[in-house]
Amino acid sequence: MNMKRVLAILFAFALLASACGSGGDDGDAVSSDGETGTDDAADDAAEDDAAEDDGDDAMAEDAAEDDAMAEDAAEDHGGDEGTDGDDAPTDDAAEDGSDDGSGEDELAALRVPEDFASIQDAVDAAVPGDLILIGAGVYNEAVQVETENIVIRGADRNETILDGQNEMENGIIVFSNGVAVENLTARNYNSNGVFFTGDYDSDFVLEGYRASYVTVHNNGDYGIYAFNAANGLIEHSYGSGQPDSAFYIGQCQPCNAVITDSLAENNALGYSGTNAGGELYIINSEWRNNRVGIVPNSLNSEELAPQRSAVFAGNYVHNNGNLETPRKGADWDLAFGVGIVVAGGENDLITKNRAVDNLNVGIAVAIFPDGDTIWVPSNNQVIDNVATGQPYDLAFLPGGGQLGNCFAGNTFETSAPADIETMAPCDGEGPTFTDLYPIPSEAFSTIEHTEVPVPGPQPQMPDALTAPADPAIDPFVAPDMGAITVPDPS
Repeated sequence: MNMKRVLAILFAFALLASACGSGGDDGDAVSSDGETGTDDAADDAAEDDAAEDDGDDAMAEDAAEDDAMAEDAAEDHGGDEGTDGDDAPTDDAAEDGSDDGSGEDELAALRVPEDFASIQDAVDAAVPGDLILIGAGVYNEAVQVETENIVIRGADRNETILDGQNEMENGIIVFSNGVAVENLTARNYNSNGVFFTGDYDSDFVLEGYRASYVTVHNNGDYGIYAFNAANGLIEHSYGSGQPDSAFYIGQCQPCNAVITDSLAENNALGYSGTNAGGELYIINSEWRNNRVGIVPNSLNSEELAPQRSAVFAGNYVHNNGNLETPRKGADWDLAFGVGIVVAGGENDLITKNRAVDNLNVGIAVAIFPDGDTIWVPSNNQVIDNVATGQPYDLAFLPGGGQLGNCFAGNTFETSAPADIETMAPCDGEGPTFTDLYPIPSEAFSTIEHTEVPVPGPQPQMPDALTAPADPAIDPFVAPDMGAITVPDPS
């Protein structure tokens, strides 16, 4: 094989050099007119005055005492006195969780905009265990979180929107342990929608993070980004329009993390994970219409290389190879249209996925050039998947013999090398081979991330207005692998 062809094959899997984001500047909430609710104790007093002629003074006194108690409670908590409804977004959805006059206690929460004019104000006032409940509206803020074990929740996933206006860096950047972000949208940030991060220089590893029912779209780098963080859960979430990946977990070993029941579409990459593994599970999710679907990879640019010991199971990975998507650079173009590729990783398990109708390859295990380093995959297992409808359903670019990489029990039609389960079996060593799949020669168009269509409504978090705070303290639970099955096509 001539040298030009070998170099072309090597560059085919030079997918991504992951970069860290940084904290953004604080912004202000978009203003809209609204009205605050009336004091329930005062309402009760007024009703009693109308019903009784001889109790006016006593009822007025009681109402005044109730008001004083409410103010004392707010001061004890460390919060502001509240807004008059003119300085921040309001919406009926934000008021649904308030006291309905029935006498029952309302959900304990720091409310935006009722109690605090901005999300950042509420975050700064919070103490561990607090719930911050954000009403419907558009908030032009870049929120920084440094308090542990708090929950930041939108009243309406589709209407509680953090918007960076393509000027701010991160929607929510979390520097502290145990923080959960729930039921909201983060869009139009220059870097990331939601960013959980430890400290790269001091080797502080963030412990405990969760993103549930979160929508991230049209951000300039990643959607939901976990870096140097462990013990995490990303669930019921959606990402589109990112020129890097919708979901990213990087530089952790062990990661003790799960991504599940999530959807990535119209991104450069659906999932990317540099040097991430060890009890890391990317499962039961859908990855469609991206440039590339799922890309675990090894790189020198982050610590803890190589990438190793991750599980990719029960995913529906289809129709990747979408030209109407953003991308950061041309380095990704030769890997365009791959469903799942382990790029220089070790000891990964790819099982029970359905990889269909991707433009180039369904599932691949490959060497990964990284400057002077060539990461060579080893001991990866591709078993019991369904891969059909691609020019090459399965592919293996070994770069140095079989090295324990193997394929078995898959449903497929085409592979490189041909008869891949004989050439790289899981029950022994296969013969030496050199067959590689050809690099497609076609033009690669792209669009700006700001041009990706805004997604439609996404499913709401159940009981968002009534569920108590559940901080991300030990959210990781290893899934029951026996319960995972190949997903049905939808």
